[in-house]
This record gives sequence, structure tokens and C-alpha cells, in this order.
Amino acid sequence: MNAMIYGSEQAETQKQIYLQHVTQLYTDISDWLQSEPLRLKNTEIEIQEVLGRYSVPQLEIQTDTGEVLADMKPTGASVLGAEGLIIVEGWLDKGYVLYLRKNETDSIETDGWYWEEQRLNTPPHFLTKTKLLQLITWVSDYEFV
Repeated sequence: MNAMIYGSEQAETQKQIYLQHVTQLYTDISDWLQSEPLRLKNTEIEIQEVLGRYSVPQLEIQTDTGEVLADMKPTGASVLGAEGLIIVEGWLDKGYVLYLRKNETDSIETDGWYWEEQRLNTPPHFLTKTKLLQLITWVSDYEFV
């Protein structure tokens, strides 16, 4: 979907919807992690994609001592088969969180953010607190008590 072909008004609408989804995810993450010994650091980054150049919120998840466990880096709203992508990077590995709509695949039951594991025959996981903690462990090897 090239921004020129797609239309600047439609591109702007798609960017705004993506930003709303990212912001809502970060609000959910903040709620989910309230009782964990973690800190959240919010920043802004600029991304460039077919929809143009724009600022997006970035979220860093740290231990209470400041060790970075996971860096949530939005990469854009234009993703094949999804309506947004966030790369979750830790020191050990990276994971992919996609915004998927119901009925796009057989395993998607509701619109929302899904963790897409890079293993064969593993359906995407709807992102919940439990799945987020598993993803953080996956990318950082941090064990929650």
C-alpha cells in the first residue's frame, strides 16, 4: 500500500488508528505490570514507512534496578497481513507483536495485538498479561517469580 496510491487522507487515517492501537496496548501493559517489580520508560521515536514519516511512542520495560528487559519498537501500520507491527527486543532475542483483525486467519478470534512466535505450527497468541510475561522472558531470559 503505497501512500501515493492509497491517498494521503487514507494514509493519515491509517496512521492515527495505528497510533491509537499502540497507545492502548501501552496502557494495557502498564495496567498488567503494576504489581510486577518493573519500571516502564516511555519515549518517542520517528519511523519511516510507506505511509510517511511520523512519531510513535516507544516503551522500554526495565527491572526495578534499571536493567532493560524488553524494548517495544513500533515499526509501522503497513504490514502485510496485519494492521501494525511492534518489534520487542531483549538482549537474548526478539519477538513480533502484530495487530490482527478477526477472520484474517482461522486462529484470530478477536481484533487485537498478537504475539507471533517464530516457530512452525504455532498459532499467534492474543496478548494478555500472561503472554506478555512469557514474551519478556523469551526475549530477555528474565524469570518472573
